[in-house]
Amino acid sequence: MRFFFCIFFLSSIIGCKNKDESDTKSKVIIDPNPTSEMAQQMRDMTLNLEKIKSRLENNELLGKDLLNFKLIHKQKVTDISFNKIHIEPMSKSFAFSVDEFNKEPNIKNYSIIINNCISCHNLSCQGPLVKINKLRITP
Repeated sequence: MRFFFCIFFLSSIIGCKNKDESDTKSKVIIDPNPTSEMAQQMRDMTLNLEKIKSRLENNELLGKDLLNFKLIHKQKVTDISFNKIHIEPMSKSFAFSVDEFNKEPNIKNYSIIINNCISCHNLSCQGPLVKINKLRITP
């Protein structure tokens, strides 16, 4: 009996080990989805819009044709669940708002772009809404 107790006790001690400190830290997920064409384009759009937001808030003079994005609905998606009926018309609406901004870069036209993003993401893929909302310019 004592022999089995010693074996059990030793195996318990050997089986326990300190967790590495990196295992206990929570990991921040920056880009949760694989980088499909659509996901990469969304990330690129965000970076460009962040720069433009800053310039608009600082009342900097902007040149025309600052934004150049491919049609969103023509990009390969992360998975087929992103192929929803509203994507194509919203993609075309987004492209129209980008064209209008490129013709006349101002806060109003920039805000229309951001509102297009919010409208589409309210219907699907709501995760980025927190980041998109930070792109808004408040008067």
